Amino acid sequence: MAADPAAALKELAAAERRTCDTHTATLMEAPPELARLLASLAAASAAHAYLLTEGPRS
Repeated sequence: MAADPAAALKELAAAERRTCDTHTATLMEAPPELARLLASLAAASAAHAYLLTEGPRS
């Protein structure tokens, strides 16, 4: 884990992107109900990665 807050945010954003990619890849083979859940989780991870990357706007 990074000691620098900016580096820690970059690592967390990268982890969220990996999670999003994993959920997206998995939902392609999942039954419909599970695919919907995985799509929601992927969307949440993508939003987290975006917010962690973009930071607060004033």
